[in-house]
Amino acid sequence: MSRFTFIASDYELPEIDLSGIIKGTVKELREMKLNHRPESFWNFDKLRDDIRAMLIPEGIDTGGLQISTCTNPPDGTEESIKKRYIYWLGGSFSINWTNQLQEYLITNIQEGNPIELWSIWCGWNEFEEMLYKKIELSKINSCDFELLNQRDCCFTVE
Repeated sequence: MSRFTFIASDYELPEIDLSGIIKGTVKELREMKLNHRPESFWNFDKLRDDIRAMLIPEGIDTGGLQISTCTNPPDGTEESIKKRYIYWLGGSFSINWTNQLQEYLITNIQEGNPIELWSIWCGWNEFEEMLYKKIELSKINSCDFELLNQRDCCFTVE
C-alpha cells in the first residue's frame, strides 16, 4: 500500500525539480564545474560516459518540490482522476516545499481553469472516505497541504 500525490489539469503544466539533485550522464556531470564533487564508492572517473548518474551536493535539502509527467499512473487512478494531464507531485511536504508549491500554483494556474491536487492510497482493499474541497488559490494554506500527506483527498484549486 502506498500514498501517491498528483496534480491534474486540463492543460499542460511545466515540470519542475527543486530537489537539488544533479542528474545527467557521467560525461555531463564530469564536465560540470562543481565546487566540490561528492564522494562516492564508485570511481566516478572510471565509469563509462553514457551511464546515467545523480549527484547530491553536501548540505542540500533534497525534499524540494518535484512535479513530473505521470506516464504510468498506479492501477485505479483513472477511476478518480478525470483530468487530461496528470503529474507526480513529490517532495518532503516541509514548510519550504509548501512555499514552493504555493508559488508554483500562483504562477501556473490559468484563470477559469482550476487544477486538482490529489492524494490517494493505492493497493489497499478498503478505502477511507475521500475528502473533496474547493479552495481559492488566494486562500490556500499550509494546513491544506498537510492533508495531502495524511489522507485521501482532492482539492480543486481555482
